[in-house]
Amino acid sequence: MTISTGDTTTSERDTAQDWDPVLSQIIYNYELTLNREMGRAVVNLSGSPLFVGASDFACGCLDAEGNILTSIAWSLQMGYAVSNTVRATLRRYGDDIHPGDMIFCNDPYGGGGLHSSDVVVVAPVFTDGELSAWVGVSAHVTDVGGAVPGGFSVEPMECFGENIRFTPVKFYERGVYRGDLVDAFLTNVRLPERTGIDLKALMGATWIGRERMESLFAQHGAERVRAVHAGQIQQSDKAMRERLAALPDGVYEGAAHMEHDGAEDRIYTIRMRVVKEGEHITFDYTGTDPQAPGILNSAEVGSTGNVVAALATVLAPDIPFNEGLMHPVSIESPRGTLVNAIKPAPISGATIYGAWFGTDAVLEALNYMIAGHQEHQQRRTGPWGSWTFAWLHCTNQYGEPWFFNVFTAGSGGASAMPFRDGEPAMMGVQTVGSFTANIEDYELQSPVLFLQRAFAPDTGGAGRYRGGLALESLCVPWDTAKWDTVVFHNRLSTPSSAVSGGQSGAGSSLRFARGIMDDVRARWRHGDPLPIREYAESAERTPTRAKGLVVEADDGYYMRATGGPGYGDPLDRPVDEVAEDLRRGFVSPRTARDAYGAVLTPDGSPDPEATARHRAQLRQERAALPRTSEALSDLRHTQPPAPAGSADRTGTQTLGEHLELTTAGYQCRDCAHTFCDPRDNWKWHAAFRQATISPAALQSPIRERDDLNYRQYFCPGCGVQVETEVALPDEPPRWNFRPLSVWRAQRNTGSNVPQP
Repeated sequence: MTISTGDTTTSERDTAQDWDPVLSQIIYNYELTLNREMGRAVVNLSGSPLFVGASDFACGCLDAEGNILTSIAWSLQMGYAVSNTVRATLRRYGDDIHPGDMIFCNDPYGGGGLHSSDVVVVAPVFTDGELSAWVGVSAHVTDVGGAVPGGFSVEPMECFGENIRFTPVKFYERGVYRGDLVDAFLTNVRLPERTGIDLKALMGATWIGRERMESLFAQHGAERVRAVHAGQIQQSDKAMRERLAALPDGVYEGAAHMEHDGAEDRIYTIRMRVVKEGEHITFDYTGTDPQAPGILNSAEVGSTGNVVAALATVLAPDIPFNEGLMHPVSIESPRGTLVNAIKPAPISGATIYGAWFGTDAVLEALNYMIAGHQEHQQRRTGPWGSWTFAWLHCTNQYGEPWFFNVFTAGSGGASAMPFRDGEPAMMGVQTVGSFTANIEDYELQSPVLFLQRAFAPDTGGAGRYRGGLALESLCVPWDTAKWDTVVFHNRLSTPSSAVSGGQSGAGSSLRFARGIMDDVRARWRHGDPLPIREYAESAERTPTRAKGLVVEADDGYYMRATGGPGYGDPLDRPVDEVAEDLRRGFVSPRTARDAYGAVLTPDGSPDPEATARHRAQLRQERAALPRTSEALSDLRHTQPPAPAGSADRTGTQTLGEHLELTTAGYQCRDCAHTFCDPRDNWKWHAAFRQATISPAALQSPIRERDDLNYRQYFCPGCGVQVETEVALPDEPPRWNFRPLSVWRAQRNTGSNVPQP
């Protein structure tokens, strides 16, 4: 087999002379359309609720070496992971790849997607006997076997017991269907007929993609198309380097916390250090916790996917998404950690744990970087929704064995941004192609009846701009005896970071409202409204993760997703916007008072003058709080300043809505108060408040826990809330930004103490 690629050694000058931007755009749009056609085939041929109701798939075109060219994706990580299978196939088969081959893989450890439920099917595209390109689909199929219906393990177990996993194998070989291999896979799943239809849909879609790509090469000529592909990658590479060069150098840090490994409700932390210098950027996961015994891990493909998702949404959404984006990027992902697990660590939940929360850690770091650029600072964002769900296993209304997932609890609020409130019910920033299915679709496909679906009040994180509201729903089993459930919370008690002094959004919640149907039917008969809030508040709280829970025919199933984090100090939110939130039911009077400092009149509307006076008093009280160095004096030695010397600062770098770094040091942008020298962490010199995680601390619904803290950092000069932080009790204040010179001096003297 001969692999043909474009001339990647051509100089930029020669490429510029030969470059045909019109043809490039034609080919780019053709391949995007090709991807969409593959996606439509996946939906039409399968009919799976995971495809129809959630678009849980990705389609892509790649060059002969497996470099991504174009993609449409439910999640950006999933789209990029198709290249993982192509590269693994090339390693396995070498010259034994032929026209008519179609390769299947679902082993994240061996070249698959993010987790074993994501089946990847790829096919080579040949022209005149030479391998010129690939097309492929990655999709979450109905079942991949294993210990638990739905494929996600609950208790700690080895990956060998979670699901069946195939490294790359040929389901078609030289155009001949290998039914023996397909049957070998399907005999290990609970719903072989349903899953078999999924697999045929993926193969059919890939077949269509291959034919369309062959037509493209035939129309424009193989050599010309390959040259365009190489040029497109080079163009994105060049644009990405220019983007990086325009952003301020430095060392930026972030973190994200996950809860409960299936046996023990302890905190697991993913840490990210971003080192940006000139045209190059390094994403370093050093300090991330070791791999967990339960579901929280991802294989190495997830650590790359986390970075890809952040780059393509925040750092470079306007640059064509192809392999060129990654050329100036390095990723350090220590083996045996949450984001680069090694066998036998379980990885069945990677797509919503290690390969999701890692992006959240990257976002926190990048927010400080892009704050220093006038144009790109508008894209600062905290984490969006995270997946909370239950697999529901039953006999459906058509008498068939069935399990399904109501995705409503994954429809969390989006983060607020520097110019707007967060959108409600948006899922994750990673899931650019996702949507929330219609209630009618759920009720047609599965044995469920919805009593309500609405935006949950008080769930958006407080801020100058409010975080997006979470979606909440109450549904009941319908035309079935019961549901056997497997429950998975995310951010039940571990809030996300926010942006520039905003506050974290609400945690998620799954509850069982026992025995409500008699009351529901009585109210239906009399035409009375249902007391949904009363049902939800009195419902049985479920564990963070559990299997064997039953929802009987007379019970209700309540779901609430996570709220989006806020942006900026809540006391800066205009009074008329607080009033509008009250009018629309987005916030309660209590939240308006406690989070936004609003003084309400007897009719429930804010009093502007009284509110201004009250907010001024609150700021004074904040400014008088103890300094962080006093409140956390036992941790000060774990994070010493750099040795004496210059921080080599010139000019001013904006780090947030209320924070900047000047030649004099870290300063408040509101009152010019100087926190400290550029060589120290400004947070040690802020006015400080800390509490364990609770609704009172966040001023938003969340389950309490005492082994994680919520920290607020205020300016001692004017009392503005500069930043908030979610941290372990023994963790020093996160050093979100350091000048390169300071970081290097600390490394050279051994005083760069790693955070816990």
